[in-house]
Amino acid sequence: METFYTARLHGFPNLSRSIMEPTLSEESVLSLLIVLGSSISLVGLVFAFITYSLFSDLRSLSGTTLMNLLAALFMNQLLYVVGVGGVPDSELCIAISFSMQYVRLCTFCWILAMAHHMNSQFKSNLNLVPCNDNAIGKHFIRYSLFAWGVPAVTLGASVFIQYRDKAGKLLDTASLKTHNCWFLDTNALVYGLLIPSTVLVVITLSYIIRAAIVARYVISMQVDRKVRNKMRKKRTLQVVLFTKITMILTLIVTLGALSKFLKLEAVWISYNTVQSLQGIIIAMLVTCNCHVLKIYTRSIQSSRGKYITNFGKGSSESKSLFSKNSTITKSTSLQLLTWDPAPDSV
Repeated sequence: METFYTARLHGFPNLSRSIMEPTLSEESVLSLLIVLGSSISLVGLVFAFITYSLFSDLRSLSGTTLMNLLAALFMNQLLYVVGVGGVPDSELCIAISFSMQYVRLCTFCWILAMAHHMNSQFKSNLNLVPCNDNAIGKHFIRYSLFAWGVPAVTLGASVFIQYRDKAGKLLDTASLKTHNCWFLDTNALVYGLLIPSTVLVVITLSYIIRAAIVARYVISMQVDRKVRNKMRKKRTLQVVLFTKITMILTLIVTLGALSKFLKLEAVWISYNTVQSLQGIIIAMLVTCNCHVLKIYTRSIQSSRGKYITNFGKGSSESKSLFSKNSTITKSTSLQLLTWDPAPDSV
């Protein structure tokens, strides 16, 4: 029985074959590795999302925007796994194609919002005056309207282009199924994904470069050496992190477009490999850094200190209670041996 994961090129080997027939091939092994890598990526994204939602130090405006980026990446990875073995249903195929194009643009919009916030953060009072809650909420609403709204507009344009190219037959998904329903047709892909994502990447890199230049001037003006080194380390971490995430997202879309247009097996394998591992790579980048690890160690040390303090208080209270009980016991035993007050003489 055919399932989503029984296609020859992109799915598991067909389990309905005879046991004596060879079932393992390069395609099936690659598909198995893709599904395993995607599963690990989903777990890594969930872990990163929980990490940033668990600690109050990470629930700032930049941390909240990063959580939305992780959510968009999670949806992208989940839709990718659904289409690994091919989608026989036309309605599900077109839904996956439009949904993947939408969440891909959402990831580019959220990384642009993060770069914009980093640039404005570097410029505002050397980051010595924190924003109040109202300001954070106002900026987050603007970022949300941009990062979730602009891809919706481009999605509407993609639907219109796809509908026009198919002459009003959206469910004609023969061309989409050749790439597991991950990409729309040429015009919808170019005008709905490639051109908008290129514009977003250029603007994001411009904000990152401007933030790096501002950070360099701000760091050079610091007199204290310790403050200068600490600020340089923190600013460099942010700039490098956002640059790496932008490059990974750009590489995935570039390999996907080349695999659709050039139809080369090496490019197709490269795209599937990077796409399946993007979640765990980005999750490691945003969680396995010195800032997050410092918060982890600080929380562990604080919880350990509270435990030791509570244990010390409990032991001291038990000692005092034991001493009181011993005193009461001694007084009670002495009252049994002596008469206090003395009895009247007869």
